[in-house]
Amino acid sequence: MSGNRDTSRESQITTDADTIRGWGETHELTPVRYEESGETRLALVPESEMAEDHTRLDWADFEGELRDREMVAVRHDEAAGDVDVVERAEAVGTAALTTEEVEESLIEGETIESEFTERAVVEHTVVEEVTVESEVSDRELVESDTVDAQLISRDVEHCEVTSVDTTDAGIEAIDTFGTGTRSELACDVAVTIDEAWTVTKENVERITIESRIVQADVEETETVESDTVRETVDIEGVERTVLEGELVDSPETARAAVDEGNVESHFREDDTIETHLLRTQVIEEDVSIRREVTGEIADAETLASETISHAAVESEIVDAEEYDAELATGGRAAAAERSAGVEDTETLEADEPATDESTTAADDTVRIEPTEDDVGKTVVNASGDEVGMVSAVENDRMYVDPHPSITDRIRTALGWGGDDEDTYPVDEDHVSRIEDDEVVLGVDRQG
Repeated sequence: MSGNRDTSRESQITTDADTIRGWGETHELTPVRYEESGETRLALVPESEMAEDHTRLDWADFEGELRDREMVAVRHDEAAGDVDVVERAEAVGTAALTTEEVEESLIEGETIESEFTERAVVEHTVVEEVTVESEVSDRELVESDTVDAQLISRDVEHCEVTSVDTTDAGIEAIDTFGTGTRSELACDVAVTIDEAWTVTKENVERITIESRIVQADVEETETVESDTVRETVDIEGVERTVLEGELVDSPETARAAVDEGNVESHFREDDTIETHLLRTQVIEEDVSIRREVTGEIADAETLASETISHAAVESEIVDAEEYDAELATGGRAAAAERSAGVEDTETLEADEPATDESTTAADDTVRIEPTEDDVGKTVVNASGDEVGMVSAVENDRMYVDPHPSITDRIRTALGWGGDDEDTYPVDEDHVSRIEDDEVVLGVDRQG
């Protein structure tokens, strides 16, 4: 709270440069220029009261600016050296003389001795420092928008086959035994996956803050009547202090929010300051997700096929006609006949050109005579079981190094006996065909 007060005291007013300089030297005052409320002002201050915003002037510059700005110097107390620099209109209005007398004397450069009437606005109480305790009393989420999401990692935690189709496909499954063949095999699977995400959100909150004054250090300049707490507290200062605590990033942001009117505060009946504001924040959240992926897998590929064991389940002698086969393979003559491509029932006429069919038959001729190039080839029986490897070919005769896993019954069928020889001869009578990568025997019986 403030009030107006009139005081009267003997004062001297002048624009005379020598007089003003004399006052300054007598009282050890320094002429300065400074800015206040957007205006340039002049003053005479003791050296001890020089401030950062004061620009020191020499007496010539000070006197020139005093004249240009139509200002005067007023010394209120000759002994104390209290000198003010004010506008001429203000000095004329407060001197206890007529306006004409003051103006005329100032123009002449005279020093006016007058009872100077000063009208001052007195602030009864100046608050030097206020201690405020604040707390957020209410927080409401007004709006939340997800503006970005980024996958950081995705890891398989667990994989389980929950069911497998066990239907017996029977003999039809043989077609899928070959390496690289594809088939359908239904399996139900469940896969547990852990994911890590970073989610960016923009939140708008309505925040209410309660502030209470717990201590106020004041300096009383003149007490006419007591001021209330509400009249002595700078609410905008409280708002800035509250915002700077945790709600904004910097003092500049807090000051701008207050200056732009984005914060509302008022006193409640209990003298608590209640502040309301809206705040936006960009939030980054680390999110952990665990998923279970289920489904059916049906596409299967055979990666490898291997016979683990071989055993005769049942044996009997059958009629050759039932299988449209001969009891003897025909020996060398039959092999030579097949090699030459001789046909039993038909001959080509001398003047008849060779057909594509005869050419194809010649290309598909089965070879049973071994050569040096056959050394190292795998030897298999008629069922496709590996029985050894060609180790040598001498005098058109093949020698085989037997596979360690073949049984004595297969050895007997091949005529190899039960001894532990390193290699065994194989006659052409036992050879069904010699292919690019293996030798197929015509023997498949096991005893």
